[in-house]
Amino acid sequence: MNWLKKLLGISDPETGPISTATLTKEAGNMYALRIGGKLSKSTVDHIQAVAAKDIERGAKDLKILVVLTDFLGWKGGADWGDINFFIQYESNISKIAVVGEARWEVETLAFLGAGRRTGQVKYFKTGQDVQARAWLVEA
Repeated sequence: MNWLKKLLGISDPETGPISTATLTKEAGNMYALRIGGKLSKSTVDHIQAVAAKDIERGAKDLKILVVLTDFLGWKGGADWGDINFFIQYESNISKIAVVGEARWEVETLAFLGAGRRTGQVKYFKTGQDVQARAWLVEA
């Protein structure tokens, strides 16, 4: 029955809300990442592993659209200080646009290292998906 709860995104009282994430490669160098629930370190590690494989195969100048839907924050207890992916691959990511509720803006920008990366990071309010995509493709 636990697999069904996980599939449906139902919270387990012992572990809390489940994180959901889908990473989709779109045209060219664009990726869409949809995140919901309470984000876990293992989910982030998985996303980074997929991205690292593409980068190692030659992907560069990546543009990533992150859409937070029913986002509940970050799960505690994990080693969120691990920045190896950031150090190794951040120069391959030129822009990250995040679309989500206003209440997550400051924490999300800090989590993504806005202002500390070579690429740009910009936050858009829920419903501004079109504007976020337009910003990503601007020169």
